[in-house]
Amino acid sequence: MEKSKASTPGDPVKRWIIFGIPLLLILGSPMHFIYEWSGYSIMVGIFAPVNESVWEHLKLTFWPMLIFWLTGYSVLSKRFGIPINRWIVSCSAAELVCPLVVVTFFYTYTGAFGIESLILDMFSLLLALVFAQVLALHVYKYAKLKPYSLYMAAAILILLAAVFTVFTFAPPHIPLFKDSLTGSYGL
Repeated sequence: MEKSKASTPGDPVKRWIIFGIPLLLILGSPMHFIYEWSGYSIMVGIFAPVNESVWEHLKLTFWPMLIFWLTGYSVLSKRFGIPINRWIVSCSAAELVCPLVVVTFFYTYTGAFGIESLILDMFSLLLALVFAQVLALHVYKYAKLKPYSLYMAAAILILLAAVFTVFTFAPPHIPLFKDSLTGSYGL
């Protein structure tokens, strides 16, 4: 299998990606309250949950993870010359898997088993981050990329950012977007 240049045991890429798991958990958790703390700033609402819907809670991973990966490229590429195509493709893989794990886990324990638990809510964040970062590391090390992979991955990230922004203001009226406390949608 093809490996990237920087994928040796104990390499800086692996350390950065794995370090992201606890860092993103620490950064994502207080984001739950930032919208309220900001005095309900609309600008902050684009990046932090504006209500108690499952969708809005996906922002706890999307924006911090995007910043983490972009920062990682900035830091590591200067020193280790990591390939941008591998980095962005890995980032987009993490950004796609993370919300899928959160949503799947949440609806499994709430819908299938009827459990409501703050501890399981927090665990879903951790579980999603572990899955996303480990998958991203695997993609970084082993993916056989095509010449257009970078463009597709960048388009996915841009589309996700646009969707998170638009759905803050105009979410579809389906259960994923419904505030569990008020029954409202979006802002």
